[in-house]
Amino acid sequence: MIQQTVLPFKLERTREEITGRSGLSLYAEFMKAMGVEAIVDRHMPLPGSGNSFEAIDYIKPLSMMLYGGGQTIEDMREIREDTGLREITGFKKLPSSSAIGDWLKRIGLRGGIKGMEGVNREIARKVIGHDTSDRDTLIVDPTIIESGKKEAMMTYLGFKGYRPVIATLKEIDLIIAYEFREGSHNGGRVEILKKVFLNMPEDKKIKEVLLDAEYYTNEVMEYLNLKGVKYAIAVDKDEAVMREIKAITEENWKPLKTKEGDETDREIAETVHTTNKGKESFRLIVIRWKERQGELFKDDYNYHVIATSMNDELPEEVVWKYNGRANIENHIKELKNGFGMEYLPSGDFKANSVHFSIGVMTYNLFIAQRLFVMPEDWRKRTIKSIRWLFVETAGKLIEHSRRLILKIAASIEKYRIYLEMRRKTYELLMEMG
Repeated sequence: MIQQTVLPFKLERTREEITGRSGLSLYAEFMKAMGVEAIVDRHMPLPGSGNSFEAIDYIKPLSMMLYGGGQTIEDMREIREDTGLREITGFKKLPSSSAIGDWLKRIGLRGGIKGMEGVNREIARKVIGHDTSDRDTLIVDPTIIESGKKEAMMTYLGFKGYRPVIATLKEIDLIIAYEFREGSHNGGRVEILKKVFLNMPEDKKIKEVLLDAEYYTNEVMEYLNLKGVKYAIAVDKDEAVMREIKAITEENWKPLKTKEGDETDREIAETVHTTNKGKESFRLIVIRWKERQGELFKDDYNYHVIATSMNDELPEEVVWKYNGRANIENHIKELKNGFGMEYLPSGDFKANSVHFSIGVMTYNLFIAQRLFVMPEDWRKRTIKSIRWLFVETAGKLIEHSRRLILKIAASIEKYRIYLEMRRKTYELLMEMG
């Protein structure tokens, strides 16, 4: 027989219960240990009349699809066709992709947005309450999700889309609060901060907040002062601020150094400022640097200004802390690119809001799983890396003495990691009740 393939192997179809995503079974197990089903039942609206599916029947497979790398609702077919995975994770019934899309629209009208906020609040509190590491720095930032849907609003970047705001805890990467907003939305600065403090467990405290210039308002600073939280906020350089900067004498400028003690090409100074409507004065930390074409603009400087209530820190220390704001860019990138939130399923704002909330839930559960049960050297790995290391592992499901057994095609080292993760997940279930 003449070979008519590039490589000499024959391709056949099997009816055996085989899954290519064994790691998703451990994610489903982790969801159970975290009590996600009960949390969803507590917060989400009951199904309408004649609907045999409950909220968890839509949320769980959607979350598993996003965790596994799916980007659109149509990718749900991979879960549906993975009979081995469905058997071991207990998916006896699974809504179709069109049914999920309809549910997102329907539940968005029936209180699903508020319900998912409650789900995410309870999960975040559980994670923070169980974590023993320091978690005292809050970072808040908006992001843009482009959308070609005609119902989407125009963003300030000149294209249509949405503008959600994300608030994360820097030390553990957790999303503590969020708001899904229209692309044209540019208000509600204190509202997201209020959500953060509402979502924090009573025995846990935020000590410092790092914000961009959008949050440089009297209302924000007064609220944070009321909460007893130190802040560092980038400043819009209006006329009053520039007058304060120009009043700084030359002898007060000194080289800005890195944490390691190396001098940079920038200089740093500080002054005190009060806004026209502000009740209290605050420090202004000012960084300046010469235009690169110094021979053309001898006396011109660029300035970066930070308003802060961190009164016990040196000016350089405030700058070093503020530079930690860059962490949130990684969190947002992980949420959008890692968990598919750059793709939204509908032209309906409320449906997209619910979908985004499920993405936040999945992201936070991944952070918790990475923190509590994964190997320590996986703690900073992205979801794409974890999929390669852990999720995309072939497994064969067999039944023996009325007991399911998942045989994974893995090295002894990976097999031991699976066993250790299952042990830690069970311990987590016992600890959280």
